[in-house]
Amino acid sequence: MEDEIMNKIIVFISAVILFFASCRENETMDYELAGKVYFYERTMFANVEQIVSEKNYSFALQNSSLMKDTFLIKVKLMGYIGDADRIFRAAAVEENTTAIEGIHYTLFDGVMSAGEYISYLPIVLYRTEDTKTKSVSLKLQLVETEDLTPGNSEFINFSLTWGDILLRPDHWPDYYFGVYSVNKYRFAIDVLGLTDWPQAERSPSGPQEGIYTIVEIQAFAIRLNDAYREYREKYGPIYVDDDAEQKEEIYYGPR
Repeated sequence: MEDEIMNKIIVFISAVILFFASCRENETMDYELAGKVYFYERTMFANVEQIVSEKNYSFALQNSSLMKDTFLIKVKLMGYIGDADRIFRAAAVEENTTAIEGIHYTLFDGVMSAGEYISYLPIVLYRTEDTKTKSVSLKLQLVETEDLTPGNSEFINFSLTWGDILLRPDHWPDYYFGVYSVNKYRFAIDVLGLTDWPQAERSPSGPQEGIYTIVEIQAFAIRLNDAYREYREKYGPIYVDDDAEQKEEIYYGPR
């Protein structure tokens, strides 16, 4: 009986050793596989990293003489760091894209430089007459090149929307400013002189330019509501949506 138990223990230990040896072998094999890339846009909210899979860009926030701009999407390498530059590429997903290549945008290859594991995919966006009244969108998907292949399927798509109109900023503080609308955004820009409100981590190391604490964002909301009361007395109400059947005045804060 003791021999039988001992044999079972030996078999179990052997299986465990083989399992971990297999894991180490797979890790080595994965590391030695050809490099892969995936989109790596991230933001921090309440000290937690959030995945960003879409962004907006507004020419309405830029100088009127700016007719094109280069937008960069962050890309990260999976696998080994190479000793030579390598090309990666993305293509438009036609069924989810309204922008026209050559008219609204030009898409370029990205380069993962030797010794690096972070790079950017460049897209030139154009300010066009039709985007003064409506936005256009582009959905991208990473595709295979001779140098690099797409990585994790969850992170190989990215969507970009742009126009010569006000579009929701990347960091609209919904909880503190309330539901987003173009009219609320325009008023906030006029009063605060700011176009985006990235939130600081819970325990920032110190003041960060262009990054705002919860206390600062709450103070912005109070300032906006005070400014709106003064504006309303002189010029009348501003509505969340001018075209809504039941009009609601703008307010910065949770309802």
